[in-house]
Amino acid sequence: MEKSVLYEKADAMAELMGKEELLNSLMMAMDNRELQENLEFIDRCHDTNVF
Repeated sequence: MEKSVLYEKADAMAELMGKEELLNSLMMAMDNRELQENLEFIDRCHDTNVF
């Protein structure tokens, strides 16, 4: 599925369940390695210096 379609689906889910619940569900769906890689990516992109 194309990324643009996935963004649309994520937006629809966020509207239905709320952004916080969607974020929690996404984090729960990832294994430790996936979660760490994604958090490190976000950390680099936003210069949060958490990692």
